[in-house]
This record gives sequence, C-alpha cells and structure tokens, in this order.
Amino acid sequence: MEGINVVVAADNNYAQHAAVVIASIMANTKAKEVGFYVLSDAIAEDRKKKIAATADRLGATVNFIELSQVDSFERLFTSGHISRAAYFRLDLARLLPDTVKRVIYTDVDLVFLKDIQELWATELKTLPLGAVPDLGILSSDRMMEQKHKTIGMVREDGYFNSGVMLIDLEQWRNENYSQQLLDIAAEKQLRHHDQDVLNKFFKKRWQPLELKWNVIPPVFNLYFKLLFNSQYRSLALEARRNMAVMHFAGRVKPWNFPEQSCFNKDYYDYLALTPFAAETKLLAASNDSVEKVLRRFKLADWCSRLLG
Repeated sequence: MEGINVVVAADNNYAQHAAVVIASIMANTKAKEVGFYVLSDAIAEDRKKKIAATADRLGATVNFIELSQVDSFERLFTSGHISRAAYFRLDLARLLPDTVKRVIYTDVDLVFLKDIQELWATELKTLPLGAVPDLGILSSDRMMEQKHKTIGMVREDGYFNSGVMLIDLEQWRNENYSQQLLDIAAEKQLRHHDQDVLNKFFKKRWQPLELKWNVIPPVFNLYFKLLFNSQYRSLALEARRNMAVMHFAGRVKPWNFPEQSCFNKDYYDYLALTPFAAETKLLAASNDSVEKVLRRFKLADWCSRLLG
C-alpha cells in the first residue's frame, strides 16, 4: 500500500490539537508510511517544533505549508469558533504538491480511535471525494429547511460533514475545483461555512463513508431526533458502538474540561504522547458545566444499552 497522506489545518491556538490528531492517528495505525501536511495560519515556530516532534517520535513525517500571508481567504465569512483556516480545505489541490494525488483531510477537534489504513483503502470510484453523512443536519427538519433556502438542497440530495474527507486531488486539479469552491464561498455568508460550499458544489457527487469515520455530537450523544428517526437510529447506534473517529464538532470541546473517562479521556491520552502535555491542559472556560456534559453521555450510554 502506498504511503498515506493526511492534511490538517490550524492556527496558533489550535496547534496543540493538530498534534493530538497526529498522535491519535499514529497510535492506532499499522501503516509504515504516513505523511502529514499542516496548513499553518501563523503557527509559532516553537509550536511547529512540538508538532514535528510528535510526528517524528511516532514514526511519521510532517511538512508545514505556511498560509498566514495568503490573502485569498480574507474575504470569506467566519464566525464563532470557525476561523479562516476552515476554508483552507477548499484549496487543497493547489496548496499541496502535485505529487500528492490522494489525501485524507481531517479537522483538529477530533481523535482517531481505529486504523486510518481502512479509511485510506476506501474506493472512491470516479467520485471526487468521500465523506460521512451529517445525521445531525439530515434528521432536522429545521436545518434541512435552512439548507434548502440557502444552498438549494433537500434531504434526498444527502448532506455530509466536512470534518473528515477522502479526496481525489488529481481530479480536483484537472477540473479546477478549488477556484470554483472559493468563488462560491465568496458569494454570500453560509451558516456552515466551507461545509455548505462543499455540499452545494458536490451535490450528489460524493461517496458516503461509514458513519464510524466521523462520529459527531448528535450521534455520540444520541440526540432524540436521531433516536426517534427510524431511518437513522440503527446507523447512529452502530457508529457510537464502533467509533473510528470521535469528532467534537461545535462549541463543546474536550480541552475545555478536566479529564472525564466517558467524554474526553481519549483526547488527554493522545495529548500525553505530545510535547504539549507539559502545558496547561484546561485551555479555556466553557458555558457548559462538566455535569451537563456528563449527563448527556450517561443518557446516551443508557439509551444505547436499552436499544442494544
């Protein structure tokens, strides 16, 4: 099997989390060649060294692509915890070396729990990318109404989460997808930023991946809108029991809380494999109390056992 290429994007505040993603991938894979590309939005040199040390210690290579001086992303809409780095994935075909034909893109607010080789081996056929359906949005009538209004999509079209994607970069280059995606992103403000752009552009032209490769909060918390949805319930239950990627999408992040066995222990375990472990673990306050987060998980555990 050829070497696996993985891309992450981060600014200085998220450098630690990029290292955790790298550690989680390497701790769970038997692949002999894994190369990481870090799209850096002004990550400080000392933090780059810590990311590089993480990769080196675990047997991977890492290359940094500095984008802090690139102004083509400045015109794009950002909000909340979404920075301009979220849009870097739209331009991967031009940002990465031409020798990189295929890549896994991953957000940095997640951890891998299974071998990335299985994901890498997924067949895309002739499609430009593979991604996991976003059951949180697909199961919500309100959100689907919003998607229909803003990007012209209905539930039958499907809708994916952009946090983990397997991408055919060669096809993206041949078809000049990057520029077309950035043009759409610049047209208007979209609620889910790059994710809406990608879904609008690749409508019905993407390969659904197993749900386990991007388990988001509506799934690992087993939101009631999923439990009461006969189409999605069994998929959500199976993905939660067999998580390959736990993705802390949204505002509740694992580093905002002390270590809790049922919520963020994996994050802290992989953090311990990086030089960032010596830094303060609790990086920011959160509006959600630990008790509230744990209640969600305990209720989801109970539901999972009940519906076994």
